[in-house]
Amino acid sequence: MLNSIKLGFIVLLTLFTSLNVQAAGGIALGATRVIYPSEAKQTSLAISNSDTQERYLVNSWIENSAGRKKKRLSLRRLYSSANPKAKTRCVLSTPGNRYPGIGSRYSG
Repeated sequence: MLNSIKLGFIVLLTLFTSLNVQAAGGIALGATRVIYPSEAKQTSLAISNSDTQERYLVNSWIENSAGRKKKRLSLRRLYSSANPKAKTRCVLSTPGNRYPGIGSRYSG
């Protein structure tokens, strides 16, 4: 009798906790790694906001495995806003090509 009560309690507790889970929206990246083609002047990374109401400010930077910010690549739009249910892009370029079609190629 006591074991069946414990089992019933555990089943009810599990059922109630699984029903209480809520999905929250937020910022998601299109990829965790970016392949930068050597002949390209720039490449981009998709950023999406899955929240239906909140608007987020996105801060972007590039760092190495030690956590230090890298200067070999630069990011345009270091700060951008992601409106609810919207997508945006973060553009990566080499220092000589901060704006498309302007500047010299970076070869280092």
